[in-house]
Amino acid sequence: MFTTIAQTLIETDLHAWVVAQAWLWPVLEISHFIGLTLLIGGLLIVDLSVLGFLGRVSLRSTYRLLPFVVIGFALNLFTGVLFCFGDPFRYAVNIGFQAKMVFVLVAGVNALYHHWRITPQLFGIEGTLTPRTAKISAALSLFCWAVVLLLGRLIPYVGTG
Repeated sequence: MFTTIAQTLIETDLHAWVVAQAWLWPVLEISHFIGLTLLIGGLLIVDLSVLGFLGRVSLRSTYRLLPFVVIGFALNLFTGVLFCFGDPFRYAVNIGFQAKMVFVLVAGVNALYHHWRITPQLFGIEGTLTPRTAKISAALSLFCWAVVLLLGRLIPYVGTG
Protein backbone atom coordinates (compact mmCIF):
# COMPACT_ATOMS: atom_id res chain seq x y z
CA MET A 1 0.00 0.00 0.00
CA PHE A 2 2.71 2.49 0.99
CA THR A 3 4.76 1.73 -2.11
CA THR A 4 1.68 2.38 -4.24
CA ILE A 5 1.33 5.80 -2.61
CA ALA A 6 5.03 6.46 -3.17
CA GLN A 7 4.72 5.49 -6.83
CA THR A 8 1.81 7.90 -7.20
CA LEU A 9 3.79 10.72 -5.58
CA ILE A 10 6.86 10.14 -7.74
CA GLU A 11 4.77 10.61 -10.88
CA THR A 12 3.64 14.13 -9.92
CA ASP A 13 4.89 17.49 -11.12
CA LEU A 14 5.55 18.46 -7.50
CA HIS A 15 8.04 15.58 -7.15
CA ALA A 16 9.79 16.65 -10.34
CA TRP A 17 10.00 20.23 -9.09
CA VAL A 18 11.34 19.27 -5.64
CA VAL A 19 14.11 17.07 -7.02
CA ALA A 20 15.03 19.58 -9.74
CA GLN A 21 15.83 22.35 -7.24
CA ALA A 22 19.32 21.89 -5.77
CA TRP A 23 18.71 24.59 -3.16
CA LEU A 24 15.26 23.39 -2.03
CA TRP A 25 16.16 20.43 0.20
CA PRO A 26 18.53 22.43 2.47
CA VAL A 27 15.95 25.23 2.69
CA LEU A 28 13.30 22.67 3.65
CA GLU A 29 15.60 21.22 6.33
CA ILE A 30 16.23 24.67 7.83
CA SER A 31 12.55 25.57 7.67
CA HIS A 32 11.58 22.25 9.27
CA PHE A 33 14.03 22.94 12.11
CA ILE A 34 12.60 26.43 12.64
CA GLY A 35 9.10 24.94 12.70
CA LEU A 36 10.21 22.37 15.26
CA THR A 37 11.70 25.11 17.39
CA LEU A 38 8.44 27.06 17.40
CA LEU A 39 6.32 23.97 17.94
CA ILE A 40 8.35 22.20 20.61
CA GLY A 41 9.55 25.37 22.33
CA GLY A 42 6.05 26.72 22.77
CA LEU A 43 4.56 23.40 23.83
CA LEU A 44 7.37 22.82 26.28
CA ILE A 45 6.53 26.05 28.10
CA VAL A 46 2.76 25.47 28.00
CA ASP A 47 2.97 21.83 29.10
CA LEU A 48 5.48 22.52 31.86
CA SER A 49 3.20 25.29 33.09
CA VAL A 50 0.20 22.93 33.18
CA LEU A 51 2.33 20.39 35.04
CA GLY A 52 3.20 23.07 37.62
CA PHE A 53 6.93 23.35 36.89
CA LEU A 54 6.95 27.07 36.05
CA GLY A 55 5.89 28.36 39.45
CA ARG A 56 4.37 31.82 39.28
CA VAL A 57 4.03 32.02 35.51
CA SER A 58 0.33 32.26 34.75
CA LEU A 59 -1.24 29.67 32.52
CA ARG A 60 -2.95 32.37 30.45
CA SER A 61 0.40 33.97 29.65
CA THR A 62 1.86 30.68 28.44
CA TYR A 63 -1.18 30.07 26.23
CA ARG A 64 -0.23 33.22 24.32
CA LEU A 65 2.52 31.10 22.77
CA LEU A 66 0.02 28.78 21.08
CA PRO A 67 -0.20 30.83 17.85
CA PHE A 68 3.57 30.27 17.46
CA VAL A 69 3.02 26.56 18.10
CA VAL A 70 0.39 26.45 15.35
CA ILE A 71 2.69 28.34 12.96
CA GLY A 72 5.48 25.87 13.75
CA PHE A 73 3.19 22.91 13.14
CA ALA A 74 1.95 24.39 9.86
CA LEU A 75 5.53 25.02 8.73
CA ASN A 76 6.47 21.44 9.59
CA LEU A 77 3.41 20.07 7.84
CA PHE A 78 4.25 22.04 4.70
CA THR A 79 7.93 21.10 4.66
CA GLY A 80 7.17 17.51 5.63
CA VAL A 81 4.79 17.11 2.70
CA LEU A 82 7.48 18.45 0.38
CA PHE A 83 9.98 15.99 1.87
CA CYS A 84 7.55 13.15 1.13
CA PHE A 85 7.05 14.32 -2.44
CA GLY A 86 10.79 14.76 -2.90
CA ASP A 87 11.77 11.28 -1.74
CA PRO A 88 8.57 9.23 -1.42
CA PHE A 89 10.19 5.80 -1.39
CA ARG A 90 12.43 6.75 1.54
CA TYR A 91 9.46 7.74 3.67
CA ALA A 92 6.77 5.32 2.49
CA VAL A 93 8.57 2.20 3.67
CA ASN A 94 10.53 3.70 6.58
CA ILE A 95 9.43 2.29 9.94
CA GLY A 96 10.79 5.36 11.73
CA PHE A 97 8.68 7.68 9.59
CA GLN A 98 5.57 5.53 10.00
CA ALA A 99 5.97 5.45 13.78
CA LYS A 100 6.61 9.20 13.79
CA MET A 101 3.32 9.81 11.98
CA VAL A 102 1.48 7.67 14.54
CA PHE A 103 2.89 9.80 17.36
CA VAL A 104 2.08 13.03 15.49
CA LEU A 105 -1.50 11.78 15.18
CA VAL A 106 -1.70 10.89 18.88
CA ALA A 107 -0.20 14.28 19.80
CA GLY A 108 -2.72 16.01 17.53
CA VAL A 109 -5.72 14.19 19.01
CA ASN A 110 -4.39 14.97 22.48
CA ALA A 111 -3.98 18.66 21.54
CA LEU A 112 -7.55 18.84 20.25
CA TYR A 113 -8.87 17.15 23.39
CA HIS A 114 -6.81 19.53 25.53
CA HIS A 115 -8.08 22.55 23.62
CA TRP A 116 -11.77 21.59 23.62
CA ARG A 117 -12.13 19.90 27.01
CA ILE A 118 -9.30 20.84 29.34
CA THR A 119 -8.51 24.47 28.51
CA PRO A 120 -11.99 25.74 29.45
CA GLN A 121 -11.67 23.93 32.79
CA LEU A 122 -8.20 25.37 33.42
CA PHE A 123 -9.25 28.93 32.77
CA GLY A 124 -12.32 28.45 34.95
CA ILE A 125 -10.26 27.37 37.96
CA GLU A 126 -7.05 29.30 37.44
CA GLY A 127 -5.17 29.72 40.69
CA THR A 128 -6.30 26.42 42.21
CA LEU A 129 -5.08 22.86 41.80
CA THR A 130 -4.67 21.69 38.21
CA PRO A 131 -6.95 18.74 37.36
CA ARG A 132 -5.29 15.36 36.87
CA THR A 133 -6.63 15.11 33.29
CA ALA A 134 -4.81 18.34 32.42
CA LYS A 135 -1.55 17.02 33.81
CA ILE A 136 -1.94 13.71 31.99
CA SER A 137 -2.63 15.55 28.74
CA ALA A 138 0.42 17.80 29.21
CA ALA A 139 2.66 14.85 30.04
CA LEU A 140 1.34 12.91 27.02
CA SER A 141 2.06 15.93 24.82
CA LEU A 142 5.65 16.17 26.04
CA PHE A 143 6.16 12.43 25.60
CA CYS A 144 4.67 12.30 22.10
CA TRP A 145 6.65 15.26 20.80
CA ALA A 146 9.88 13.94 22.31
CA VAL A 147 9.27 10.63 20.52
CA VAL A 148 8.45 12.51 17.28
CA LEU A 149 11.79 14.32 17.53
CA LEU A 150 13.66 11.09 18.19
CA LEU A 151 11.97 9.20 15.37
CA GLY A 152 12.51 12.10 12.98
CA ARG A 153 16.23 11.95 13.68
CA LEU A 154 16.21 8.17 13.16
CA ILE A 155 14.57 8.25 9.71
CA PRO A 156 17.90 8.31 7.82
CA TYR A 157 19.23 5.42 9.90
CA VAL A 158 16.36 2.95 10.10
CA GLY A 159 15.03 0.98 7.20
CA THR A 160 11.89 -0.83 6.37
CA GLY A 161 11.57 -2.67 9.67
